[in-house]
Amino acid sequence: MKPTPLSIRIYRMMQNVSSTSPGINDQMALNNVIFVGLRGQKISVALLDRHVYLCGMTYFETMHRLLPRADDPCGSVDKMNCSVLVVHNNWIYTLEAKIYRFREHLMWLYDGEDQYYSSETRNYLTYSNPVPTKSQLAHMYRRQLSDLKTALSVGYLLNRTVILPRFNCGNVVQCPLNSLIRIRTFDALFSKRYRESSFLHHPRVPDAVKQSVSDHELISHTTRSLHTYNVNIVKNDDIIKLFRNSKHKVINLGILEGIEVTFKNSSAGTTLNERMRKAFKRANYRQRTR
Repeated sequence: MKPTPLSIRIYRMMQNVSSTSPGINDQMALNNVIFVGLRGQKISVALLDRHVYLCGMTYFETMHRLLPRADDPCGSVDKMNCSVLVVHNNWIYTLEAKIYRFREHLMWLYDGEDQYYSSETRNYLTYSNPVPTKSQLAHMYRRQLSDLKTALSVGYLLNRTVILPRFNCGNVVQCPLNSLIRIRTFDALFSKRYRESSFLHHPRVPDAVKQSVSDHELISHTTRSLHTYNVNIVKNDDIIKLFRNSKHKVINLGILEGIEVTFKNSSAGTTLNERMRKAFKRANYRQRTR
């Protein structure tokens, strides 16, 4: 809408409709005003180019943009060569999931009071999800969530924020966290303890953070169990000793598959595990719970 006297009046009428009818959403309020409240008045309308103004389903799903791609001009930081002008962040439920999706696609600049992007004092850790084989697909979701729990446990012990990896939604499709769990529920307990997978590509993240990355596997592939159903136990004291002297802003733990963290203080471990149990609620990409 252009800021004409009529369009300003429309929004004031919408506000009145919303305040007197709490159960009505903004689209219904707009329809009510235009088709009932303004009956007989002339409204100038023009169709928008559907290739330039896209809905969330078309941009993110139909055009295969579950995650930003290096070969996609719309996936870059500046997006100067992107043919899309506006993306309507709809076809996904909850405010938390909308913000998360914008962050994943480098469409979010707000830094907040906690310096979400620009902090030079915050430390991070990250890890990677291996591409599953066909025989592993049946247990793929459970294993990936188990690895995320391990990363959150290590982050808790080292006071480091977890930078998410890209997740697998098949043996060829990579997807964001909202394809696995409900973001609103997860954010209620871990909103300050993680960052999206594209975080280190964001222009507001300091170079001092981007350039200070250390690769340090928690358990090397040569020592971990060869059987995927076995669990490699790592004690919390050993993790603290291992990374105590690390000065790097980002520690890459590599693959966490089959690794479980145990706590000497059973109370602390129980509390963290209970938080994760509550935080992990399965959902599909559009955030409908399963």
